[in-house]
Amino acid sequence: MKRARTFLAAAGLLALGLLPLVRGQAEALPPGPGRDLVLGKCQACHDLQYVVDSKGITRSQWEEVVESMKVMGLQLTPEEEEVLLNYLATYLGPNPPPPQEAEATEAEKPRSGEALYVAFCASCHGPKGEGQANLFPPLRENTVLKDPQYPILVLLYGLEGPIAVGDQTYQGIMPSFGHLSDEEIAALVNYLRTAFAGVKEEVGPEAVAALRQSPLSPAEVLKKRP
Repeated sequence: MKRARTFLAAAGLLALGLLPLVRGQAEALPPGPGRDLVLGKCQACHDLQYVVDSKGITRSQWEEVVESMKVMGLQLTPEEEEVLLNYLATYLGPNPPPPQEAEATEAEKPRSGEALYVAFCASCHGPKGEGQANLFPPLRENTVLKDPQYPILVLLYGLEGPIAVGDQTYQGIMPSFGHLSDEEIAALVNYLRTAFAGVKEEVGPEAVAALRQSPLSPAEVLKKRP
């Protein structure tokens, strides 16, 4: 219970802006069904290390944590909540499976750009790219998507600092999704550009691999914004 309360206290301070946001690494989370949902829903607001440091608590305690996150703005469908809790209670619960057994449960299936968007982006930017007022910018008709390289940089390295979209300024931090493969990032960027900017020209995984060779900070990514 102490670890759950520590997590809640830290998350509450983050929500109030009293603790710095630090990006967690995807590698900190053990593999297993539902891991992508944790990555997509949780790291937009707080470092994943808070999640990892709470491992060992019971399902009921994870339920308490998730309920508190919902009060702070976490949006989950009932189906997503069940998947999320199953992952947390199994792989970060009191009796997690051995690592090799957890890895075996994750099927290596190629995912479409749309599926990747639903898993990692829709919770913040909206199912139709509409964004959330004062929180997350819209992607629909966002002109930065017309640039073939910039969306790749944002996904690889994250983004930090004020950005203007239309007449709205957003101040926040987008986490890196560099744990995705070159093929996955290319598929996601192609979906974003086609669905929300009407661009049919595709980028390939080789373009992602090339940009991965020159790491940037999130603030440096902002400076390259078209």
